[in-house]
Amino acid sequence: MQKQVVTAMFDSYDEAADAVRQLKSAGINEADISLVGGNQEDRQRSNYSNSTEASEETPSDAGKGAAVGAALGGGAGLLAGLGMLAIPGLGPVVAAGWLASTLLGTVAGAATGGLIGALTDAGVPEQDAHAYSEGIRRGGTLVTARVEQSQVDRAVGILDRDGTVNMDERVSSWRKEGWSGTFGDQDHARSQSVGTTRDSAVPIIEENLKVGKRSASGGRVRIHSHVVEEPVEQQVNLRDERVRVERQPVNRPVGSTDDMMRDRVIEAQETIEEPVVTKEARVKEEVRVSKEPVERTATVRDKVPRTEVEIDDRRQDQTGERTKKV
Repeated sequence: MQKQVVTAMFDSYDEAADAVRQLKSAGINEADISLVGGNQEDRQRSNYSNSTEASEETPSDAGKGAAVGAALGGGAGLLAGLGMLAIPGLGPVVAAGWLASTLLGTVAGAATGGLIGALTDAGVPEQDAHAYSEGIRRGGTLVTARVEQSQVDRAVGILDRDGTVNMDERVSSWRKEGWSGTFGDQDHARSQSVGTTRDSAVPIIEENLKVGKRSASGGRVRIHSHVVEEPVEQQVNLRDERVRVERQPVNRPVGSTDDMMRDRVIEAQETIEEPVVTKEARVKEEVRVSKEPVERTATVRDKVPRTEVEIDDRRQDQTGERTKKV
């Protein structure tokens, strides 16, 4: 069965690192946990010294930085194995875990997918992958975990916490700043504006809305059973036999049944009844917990930008009339 990828973005590296520790404590294999962060100042404050200085690192040096992370990650623990990677188009990041290994292969193979390609290959919707990449570029830290279906709720509960970035709100804020949702589009626009050629073209771009799905926590139901004791009372009739000793005056001749002048001992045993308590445990009621799928339809509303072109043709035709604006 294919594992499901659960993701969360953090502004604070310390909170992301704490989430990694909780995932590992929850029984999720360390090999299925990954951390990729872009805020170097937070990493330095957290006293993790395995990352190397890479502010001037170029894409050609990316393999070196990735190799550092891979070497440090061998058996020293995920957070202790953090290393620096230089991702083309994204810049230097600190990374560890399965996603770092994927990026290491991407850099070494000169692949173009980078972080977005690695996330989408793992099952993250492309639109979310672009948003996570932009979040890392702006200094955030991404935590990902590949989990079995039985571990999804536990992993989501750990990652859905105070400190986790609300990506819908964050993406909406970025769009107001001019981010279109495509990784590296601003750098691409700047590179296209440098220099002129004989034949120039203005691209007309229209963005399409793609709606994906991801699992999120919708709350949980927890049933805890514990033993309580309550006093009970029940009456029972008991029968006792008591020995009664009576001394009665008599006046009769001694008979053959009377023993003359001999020591005699007469003994009588008293008996009493005692209550005997036994307990029998019986199942009185059962509380069952199960899940049932409920289908619902969600309406997603958003705005998609598109390019509009206005052509102002100021040439004159053969009759001397000036053409109008289109």
